[in-house]
Amino acid sequence: MPASSVHSFQLPHLPAALSLGHKYRTWYLIFAESHRTADSREIARLDAPSLAPRTPGPRHWSPRPRFWFDPRARSGWEHAGAPTLLDLLMALELHEAPLFAVVDHETEAGACKVEVLIPEHKLAHHCEGCGRWEVGGEDALRWYMVCADALPSYLCPSCHAKDWFGARAIRHLKRIVYTSSFF
Repeated sequence: MPASSVHSFQLPHLPAALSLGHKYRTWYLIFAESHRTADSREIARLDAPSLAPRTPGPRHWSPRPRFWFDPRARSGWEHAGAPTLLDLLMALELHEAPLFAVVDHETEAGACKVEVLIPEHKLAHHCEGCGRWEVGGEDALRWYMVCADALPSYLCPSCHAKDWFGARAIRHLKRIVYTSSFF
């Protein structure tokens, strides 16, 4: 199995590396590695479910995933030069490869629709079996894609080893319940 190649980046004046990932159809800013002092690797949910279309309508196809960035999303590291989390992440372009491209605006809610510029295989993946996030680094193993939708689903190596029909059915039901509660 190939070694992990999760894309990580650092905010200025922050020693911890961060990653971008999705679980089901929700997007998160997470710590790239587990930390003893953090009770969760999830820092902030980035998408705004209230702005997602509730009924299927005409959609503009894109080879990259897109979502409405929540203007209320906060990390605690925002400052006067970057008053919102999106401003802070977009400012990374000066130091790192860009994470997002803004493709649309919702003026009433103050939200922006962003296109994720990081390829799917470089995002941090969420295990549908145990709920852990993938870790980057030299010794980390890549995870297994188990559902190839527009946003694929993954299993960690240990959950993939014990995957059987009952576990697949439970995972499928969890995915249906989780996504229907947000949309």
